[in-house]
Amino acid sequence: MKTSDEFYDIKTSELNTLYLIDISGSMEGIDEGSVEDQVMREVGNTAGSKVSKAIGGKIGSILGKQVTKEATKLGAVKRNLIPAIKGLPDGKKFLVFAFNNSVTKQANAFKVADNMARTSSNLFVKNLTAQGGTDTLQGLLQAIATEDVQEIVLMSDGLPNDNPNTVLEEVKKRNTNDVIIHTIAFGEDADLSFMQTLAKENNGTFITSKM
Repeated sequence: MKTSDEFYDIKTSELNTLYLIDISGSMEGIDEGSVEDQVMREVGNTAGSKVSKAIGGKIGSILGKQVTKEATKLGAVKRNLIPAIKGLPDGKKFLVFAFNNSVTKQANAFKVADNMARTSSNLFVKNLTAQGGTDTLQGLLQAIATEDVQEIVLMSDGLPNDNPNTVLEEVKKRNTNDVIIHTIAFGEDADLSFMQTLAKENNGTFITSKM
C-alpha cells in the first residue's frame, strides 16, 4: 500500500489530528468520487463478479463481495486514509474514531506515530464495516471533548440523524477551544451544504471525494 503526506488535499499538519469516520449504513452506498475512484469501483465490481463466478458456491460469493465492497463510500475512505496514516511522520499525534448509532474509539488518548501505531491504526480502519444510523452530533462532540485534540477530519456523506442546523449549533456551543474541523463529503447524495458550513464555521477545509 502506498503512503501519502496528504488526505484529499488536506496536508498532514503538526497539529494533534483526530480522524472521525462515518460508518453508518448509508456509507455502504456507491461513491462516484474522482475519476480514479470511479475506475477503482468498476474494477472492483468486475473483479468481484468474476471471483464469485470462477470459484462458485459460498466461498466464491464471500470473496466476490469482499472485492466489490471496496467500491463503496467507506471503501473510498479506506483506500485514501490508510496511505495517509502510513505517511504520518514519526512523532505526529493522531487518533481514529468511528461513529454510527454510537462512537467506536481506536483508543481514548492520542497515539504518537511510529511503525506500531500506524499499523494498528490502519488495522482498525481496515476492519470497519458500515451499518446502523448516523449520530454525527455525538461523533463530533466526543471528538471535540477528547483531551489535546486540535484538529478533526470528518469523513461522511453528511446525512445526520439530527437536523443539520442542530448539529451546527451544538458544535458551535461546545467547540470552545477552537478545534479545527475539516470535512470530506462522500457520495452523490451527500449533504454538501451541511458539510461545507461545518468546515467554514470551524476554520476547516471542505472537500468532496470528487476532487
